[in-house]
Amino acid sequence: MCDKTEVLFWKVFKNKFLFKEIFNQIHNNEWIEYDEPNKYNVYNRCKFGDTHSLHTMIKNDLLPLIKDKIQHGDHIEIHEVSIKYLFSKLSTEKPLINNNFKYKNEDNNKYKDEDYLEIIELFMKHRRDEFEFSDLINMAVITNSPDVIRLLVNEPYSVIIYPQAFKEAIKYSNLATIKELVNLEPINFKNYGIKLISEKFKRKSLSLAAHRRCLKTTITEFIFNNPSLYSIPPSLSLISNQKQQDLSTNKRLKVSETLHSNLNNNNNNEEIKYKYIKFDEFIKLKSSNLLKSFMELDIILGKADIYSNTSHFKMYHPYERLQIGIKIILKYGNKIPEIKREEILEEMNKIDINNETGFNKLKELRKLVAIEFPDQRNFYFFYWKAYGEEIEKLGKVPKKLGFTNDSFQTFGNLLLEHLDVINQINNLEGGGGGGGGGENIDQVELLSGVTCSDCEEENEVEIELEKEVCFSFEYFNFSNRFKRASVFDISNRYSDLLNSYLKAIKECNIEKLEEIDTNNPMFKLDASSNHCLQLPNEKEDIMKIWEYFNKHSFKQMTKSYYILTEFFSSVTNIIPPFELKISNVKEPLFGKLGAFLLKQFYNKNFNVFELLLNNFNFNFTIQTEHISLVLNQERVLFDRSGDLFQFDKKLSFQIIRIIELILDKLNKLDKDQNNFENNSSTYHLILNTLYDQLLRVKGLTIDQLEYVRSIIPENLFLNKFETYRIFFYLNIRSSKLSKYITQRPGVLEYIDTVVFYSYYNTIGPITNEITGFDIRKYLNFDLFTYDYILGRESNQYSSSSSSSSSSSSNDGSKNYNKKYITPFDTILKELIEQLSFNICTNDSNRDRIVGGNDFFFYSLNADLKFSLDIGRKDLFWELLDWIQQYMNKNENLMKYQVYQFNSPYESLLPTGTIFSNVNIIKKELPSTLITETEAAIESTILKIDNFEKPIPNESTTRVYWNSDKLIEPFKPIPKLINSFQYSDDVMESVCRVMNVNEVQRFIQYNFFKSFFQKSIFSFSLLMNREDLMSFLLNNYNIDVDFPPFYTDIGFSQYLGCKFIFENHFEKVKNISNAKQKWYESRYLQFPSVLLNAFSEYICKEHNITTYNQFIQNDDLQIRKKVIKETIEILISRFLLNKGDDDDDYDDDYDDDPSQNFAFILRNENHKVSLIQSIIEQPDTQLYFKSAWDQVLLKSKSEDRKNEINFPFIENPNNPFLQSFSNGDIKTCNLILKYYPNQFKITTDSITQKLEMENINIIKYYYKVGNCKNLINNFKDDNNLLKHLKKELSKHPMYKYQWNSIYYTN
Repeated sequence: MCDKTEVLFWKVFKNKFLFKEIFNQIHNNEWIEYDEPNKYNVYNRCKFGDTHSLHTMIKNDLLPLIKDKIQHGDHIEIHEVSIKYLFSKLSTEKPLINNNFKYKNEDNNKYKDEDYLEIIELFMKHRRDEFEFSDLINMAVITNSPDVIRLLVNEPYSVIIYPQAFKEAIKYSNLATIKELVNLEPINFKNYGIKLISEKFKRKSLSLAAHRRCLKTTITEFIFNNPSLYSIPPSLSLISNQKQQDLSTNKRLKVSETLHSNLNNNNNNEEIKYKYIKFDEFIKLKSSNLLKSFMELDIILGKADIYSNTSHFKMYHPYERLQIGIKIILKYGNKIPEIKREEILEEMNKIDINNETGFNKLKELRKLVAIEFPDQRNFYFFYWKAYGEEIEKLGKVPKKLGFTNDSFQTFGNLLLEHLDVINQINNLEGGGGGGGGGENIDQVELLSGVTCSDCEEENEVEIELEKEVCFSFEYFNFSNRFKRASVFDISNRYSDLLNSYLKAIKECNIEKLEEIDTNNPMFKLDASSNHCLQLPNEKEDIMKIWEYFNKHSFKQMTKSYYILTEFFSSVTNIIPPFELKISNVKEPLFGKLGAFLLKQFYNKNFNVFELLLNNFNFNFTIQTEHISLVLNQERVLFDRSGDLFQFDKKLSFQIIRIIELILDKLNKLDKDQNNFENNSSTYHLILNTLYDQLLRVKGLTIDQLEYVRSIIPENLFLNKFETYRIFFYLNIRSSKLSKYITQRPGVLEYIDTVVFYSYYNTIGPITNEITGFDIRKYLNFDLFTYDYILGRESNQYSSSSSSSSSSSSNDGSKNYNKKYITPFDTILKELIEQLSFNICTNDSNRDRIVGGNDFFFYSLNADLKFSLDIGRKDLFWELLDWIQQYMNKNENLMKYQVYQFNSPYESLLPTGTIFSNVNIIKKELPSTLITETEAAIESTILKIDNFEKPIPNESTTRVYWNSDKLIEPFKPIPKLINSFQYSDDVMESVCRVMNVNEVQRFIQYNFFKSFFQKSIFSFSLLMNREDLMSFLLNNYNIDVDFPPFYTDIGFSQYLGCKFIFENHFEKVKNISNAKQKWYESRYLQFPSVLLNAFSEYICKEHNITTYNQFIQNDDLQIRKKVIKETIEILISRFLLNKGDDDDDYDDDYDDDPSQNFAFILRNENHKVSLIQSIIEQPDTQLYFKSAWDQVLLKSKSEDRKNEINFPFIENPNNPFLQSFSNGDIKTCNLILKYYPNQFKITTDSITQKLEMENINIIKYYYKVGNCKNLINNFKDDNNLLKHLKKELSKHPMYKYQWNSIYYTN
């Protein structure tokens, strides 16, 4: 049997036809089911031979392919983004990862650092000219990649470090990168004579570091601890005194920034500036030493407004830090009388010198702060919490103010808005630190995330996080697992006793813990909310620590519930919560267990939540309606990029276990017990929220979901969140379905108007005041039920798979023996029907969804793009048919029209192979002004015998010109056709995934659309589809633009140029007259569209004056003037249109759809009719003819002048200079190969490249050997050489570069 199989295999393998067909099927069919909607796209699969993007290869871990392409000389698309992405793989700033949630930009490298360094080395050895097109060191600085810097700067590559890159590192990079640059400074100086740590740098370094957005303390400390890196600015007091002296002698000095060189013992005449530190940045430094030193050095600019900044003082500040803080305010405060300053200093001195036994200096200093600076946020409140006493001078303790940052509202901040207990707090009298009022405050504060420490209000630890990442961590806060112990090392804030205790926990030193607790009965773990607790390494030791604290009722952690949560979380991340027991809990924790449980639930800290559920029964004192107002405020679906918020698959088992626990709690509730109703409804609420969170789990199987639904009674399901559940039901069925929703037009507009962290949230009222795509308005909830989406023929959950949801044997694999009741295609097409077709057909306000633009255009383009993203070409053709039918039935709604000239139909070549019989009929051309060039490019009419579709009828929304009343060259007017405008995304997708036959089919849907074949060619070129380009050029008459496309799109033109040169060089051989040829063709086409264009233009609202001047009959000279001026405007626009945008006629379509010609014809027909009647008058026809002749002669005259004044060889838009501007050496050399001695380097191009801070291509062509096909070079063209020297000498970055260029020549 084996032998027979092998024989059959080789028979198939060696059969070329079958082999090719198999691989075509593999390539063209999507067989992978992705678990994320955005993974479905036309770019997720590509043949290795067609893969050129360095970024794509790195992103998909194709390092071996990169090596192979480098070694074999294959083209690799390299640009700045891809190099940064490569360098980022070696970044020392790895993303902070939560165990259960992975942020969308997180990259887990498949390869080791050495592998990525090897790739960089290969590029430097074999492709350096292509790879080093920009400043590599600066890119390594941006990506925090010191290993890359070390590799590049050392031998054999010796890449230069520019002072600008070093400055950028001080401003933005991390400490490891800065240290590497400092260490390499001697090598850089040896190689290039460039001193990075110059006097100029040293006078700015402290200010640069202190003004950073993040890591300012770390970097500033590093610089301040290395005196060779900075020069201390002169004292501002000294400068102030000097200023007074200078004023007396009429001299001026820039006090805030500079000190003239004669004050700095500088012998040259150059003024070297000092940079001082602004107070607002100075006060953000988190080092007491820096604050004290900079204040004593007197290098701080500005004053402090202590009444506007209410967070200068913190209760956690140690004694010395509080002293410094007071001195800072006294020195820089701008509203403190001098007498008051002296009084406060005197009080400080009394406290400081008081060494009496029992005198608490820290407490007294805190009291002084509370008294003298009463506006400091919550300081008095935390003083009362710490010492349990009021301050007589201040009286009543104010309530604690909430979190100031609205972007990061937490559970309690939301809850506090709804709880009735707020009113109780407002009426509380502070005092005693332990009365009933304090108990109530504790209960609410536990829920709101506020405790007896104020440290959670200000993260004293420096960490670089973008706002969006911060939200993701807050939203998926599974116990702060994104903290890093090395970052949160803030032991310098803690007492020796606390540090000893933390160390004993880490080392599992039970004896030391016993000793501290015995000798200090009131000891509490008063650690920062940012603290990351470090546990022993061994599981056995962790259990010992757990048992110790359990024995002591966790009393050491009840002062700060942050540290209690951190402890529970740290332990349960290693030991499953169902293996841990809590046997001994006392007040005050016991009385707050319900609130503590809800807090963990809101934070999605499922480990601690499960731990508590396993060990306690709960009595919920807060009313369910208050809790629901918070828990139900969020039902987020996805973010602006269409990425879903999902949990890791492993959480499915835990959430199912917790659901089972909740159901058990519900079943065991005694109806006769107190608070039964509230406890029951709270568990009910938690159960539904858990069910909704389960739906978020990535990879949740239908078997798991069916099991959960089988154990939850139907009457326990709440029906509040239909949209949320429908969305995730669709996602569970297939992420293709959820992708369709995330890509709906208007989604971003909806997100922007419904403020919830910039994510698509489905909670809130449905109102017409909210713009954008609100799915709730259009989705039929009665149809999209669970059974419709996920119902299967047999939904009875098998006992074998439900035996234990926590069992490892339940792997969540799908049960393929059960078929879904509703086929996938039925659901998908119903989604398209409801969320696209029905809106286009039935909603008169549909354009409001997309901000007043054409919803039909946006929606159907999104549908077409979606169909190709999921590999459904059959759906694509069905959508095209629907579009055609819609346009036929709703012609009165069409906003986009095109002319039927230069269409695929009229551009077919007689030598083509598409149709069997093509007859060419030459069109009569007007004899006036025909040139040889024009005659050579005259249009043709083709008759195709076997064309499968009839020629479309001309749009009825048009001007019915009387041809008999029109003169040459204004007739015949081409037909106007209602057309659908395809987005660039759709055109790219078509040219990405469709084969030649499919593209031809697509063209035939648009067979009469002007320039459509050229548009397809342009996108085929962009996609590097040589098969499509060959097919199009062999079958259609297409004028090839050269360069093929503009360099500002960010891609090299190498492959496009290479294909055209090697296969169709005749198309671009005479490139110098290509532009003139284009103008000539446009001059021929323009008269036939002039009358329509004129009518449209003067009917627009903003041209009402022109319209009135044209229709008046009193002064015909004014009418003549209007005709000529309007024609001049229209021809300039017509010439600017490249002819491949599908919109030659209606160039204002994208700007204002309500002002396009179709709209004007329907709504301003009386104006159009009046204009028509005037234009068709014989005299007016002659006016138009005369005006057009004058404009044409003037335009051609200007064209000739431009050719003389701006010759092609110096035109920055010629193909060589465009590629030169892009730094694309490879394409430049390819162009020079096919056009030897036709191009030169210009002085303007040199200036431009230096302004772009891109010198590599200049260095390349400075070598005479690389200029053999250029007209000029730097050796023979003295003016070019002088210009280069001049520009380099004044360039802030490259003024050091001349010697480097000179020696490499």
